[in-house]
Amino acid sequence: MPALRVDERFVDALAAALADRVARRLEAVRGKGAGLLGTDAAARYLGTTRRRIHELTSARLLRPDGRDGRRPLYRRESLDRYAEAGGGGDAR
Repeated sequence: MPALRVDERFVDALAAALADRVARRLEAVRGKGAGLLGTDAAARYLGTTRRRIHELTSARLLRPDGRDGRRPLYRRESLDRYAEAGGGGDAR
């Protein structure tokens, strides 16, 4: 298999072009809101357990952004705010 030899300027230009494309795709996904997350998905997003999400919601440290019947739903932005605020003073 022949080797492809490129200089550093080519690699930098390629990396910049790919970074722009990836950034646009991520922005498109975020722009669509990517929907609300259920408890399991919210737990995965925060790297915790479903039980912990229920505890935080019951303690009103994490508030659902909507509901599907009785099922709480969360936006990623709300989960980010909770985490960025240090978990509402919660060390876990």
